[in-house]
Amino acid sequence: MKTFEYIAEILPDGHLSIPKAVIKRFKLAPHSKLRISILPFENKKKSLSRFTGKWQDDRETSTTVKEIYKLREENRRSERMKL
Repeated sequence: MKTFEYIAEILPDGHLSIPKAVIKRFKLAPHSKLRISILPFENKKKSLSRFTGKWQDDRETSTTVKEIYKLREENRRSERMKL
């Protein structure tokens, strides 16, 4: 089943508009029937704030990522030896 996701606002008259791109993509004609799922919009910045943090130093991102992978690999090796 083809799907398309977009953010919409409820119009003053209570209706929702469908973007022209959606109409073109699905080749919709007037009075076409659609299956609609309605989900309230969640501000992702707000919901992810408890999982994010601020870097404590000014290292380059690539350096930090390399260190994470190195530590992960060292941890895997030690786990293998314990078995």
